[in-house]
Amino acid sequence: MSGDLVDLSPGQLHKLADLIHRQEVQKLQELEFNSYAEQQKYLRDANDARDKVYHILDSARDMIAQTEAEKDATKQDIGKDVYDYCTKAIGISLQFIRSYNTRLTYLDKLKTHSDDLIKQLKFLNPATQQKEAQRLALEAGMYKKATLENAKKFQHFAPNQFSKWLKENKIMFEDLVQENMSKLGFRGAFKNLDDIQKLQVYDNIIAEAGQGKSVVTYSFEALGKVGVAVLVFTAAAMVWDIYTAEDKLEAAVRDSVNALTAVVNLEVGEIVTTAVEAGFVALDIEIASAAVTVIGGVVGFGIGALIGIAAGALLDLIFSSGTSKVEITDGLTVCRVAPMPHGLELARLVKHNYPEL
Repeated sequence: MSGDLVDLSPGQLHKLADLIHRQEVQKLQELEFNSYAEQQKYLRDANDARDKVYHILDSARDMIAQTEAEKDATKQDIGKDVYDYCTKAIGISLQFIRSYNTRLTYLDKLKTHSDDLIKQLKFLNPATQQKEAQRLALEAGMYKKATLENAKKFQHFAPNQFSKWLKENKIMFEDLVQENMSKLGFRGAFKNLDDIQKLQVYDNIIAEAGQGKSVVTYSFEALGKVGVAVLVFTAAAMVWDIYTAEDKLEAAVRDSVNALTAVVNLEVGEIVTTAVEAGFVALDIEIASAAVTVIGGVVGFGIGALIGIAAGALLDLIFSSGTSKVEITDGLTVCRVAPMPHGLELARLVKHNYPEL
């Protein structure tokens, strides 16, 4: 998906989250479920994704008010960077992550980190904790910088010859990861690397694909231990979209534009260690696909896909292990696929129609 991230105020982000949620609920109400209880599981995830946006925005706003009341310049500067990081990261999640299941996983990591940063800032006394103030300022500044950089990568992302080359040479996701581990001198299983190393591997793949080389300095001193999980998930999501781009584009062509308005039920037959293999019918066109197409990309080429209530968990497991050869069954026995709201288009509408927020 190409297109610039729409710069929205906190009030506009709040409105965008609400509009996206309303459309998600409408889609979930159109789908057929085996029971009311099953439908409620999906609705709870959709509600949770929206509520996490509200929580992060409200907490960031309260943090700014508190630092202003304390009138401490150091805390105000740190607070502004934390605020910018949170709002820009929320903008990315709403405008570029089509699947609410995946967005929920992203927002859960962001909430954990933002709560941690805000708590540290709340109890910080720059006058007596100069080194801690410097470290926290470094971390907040780095995350702000990394998020702005990621926003540029998302908005200019497009499938390219690298994606096509991966498919033509039948290079698996895990092979791509292992090759770039070797280039960086890392040994052993990807899952055993620390988060900084995992981030370096994924960013190396992004750079190799021509999507831009990271300029963020990787160290636990700069990135901390909590928030790096947000960056790993974000970078891995971009790699996943690079890896699956060709399959998604082919599926979009076969489905035709009409598929964007179709609602499709997907029955997943068997969970195996190599992938989640499934078939589904869209507009009377049968498409046999492995997990890479069924899950779809995070950025959302073609239709925005739902896959059970475990979509985000499945991707998180793949991203943390560096392989699609994973086994997960919770929430995957029956899955639903439907077009998800286009957050970037809705963001433009919010910017135009709600300038006062």
